[in-house]
Amino acid sequence: MAKERRRRAYLPAGIVILAVLGGGQYYLSNIFAPADTGSGPGGSNSGGAAGAGTPTTTYQLPDLAVNDVYKLIAPPATADRVCDSVFTPQGGNQFAADLGAPTCQQAVALAAATVTNPSAYKKTTVPASAIQMHGEDSATISSCALDVQGGERLGTFLLTRAQNGWYISGHQKDPSPCATAN
Repeated sequence: MAKERRRRAYLPAGIVILAVLGGGQYYLSNIFAPADTGSGPGGSNSGGAAGAGTPTTTYQLPDLAVNDVYKLIAPPATADRVCDSVFTPQGGNQFAADLGAPTCQQAVALAAATVTNPSAYKKTTVPASAIQMHGEDSATISSCALDVQGGERLGTFLLTRAQNGWYISGHQKDPSPCATAN
């Protein structure tokens, strides 16, 4: 009779253990998984993960995405992080074309090579007046409106808001030299 009771006790204990392990796996997979690995607005990502369409990082405000680009390009540049985490594939391709490079990663390397003072370049910030909103889900930030020290300006960034934040979806060249404010 004692053996039968022990056998009956193993079944609920086994179920509890499996439930705890399953819940732990679910919790950890949500913490360490990228924000979105499906195909998104940008199409295919050259040089990034196959099928990735949106960046793995989004930002609460559009200026934070542009701040991060300057920080990540300052040597030692992290090209994959810039291209895969901040830009959509389309935005990265436009950034590359505007900088005269075949890929986003090579454009980051070209931009990083022009940085003369990485510490100052990383401190580039976007003032609120530089953010031009186009409705609620679109914005542009021109590098001409930034106080860029220690390297070259990177152009105009086109930003899009998704459910979980902002990311860079396009790029344009700034006029050279930047137009003066009237």
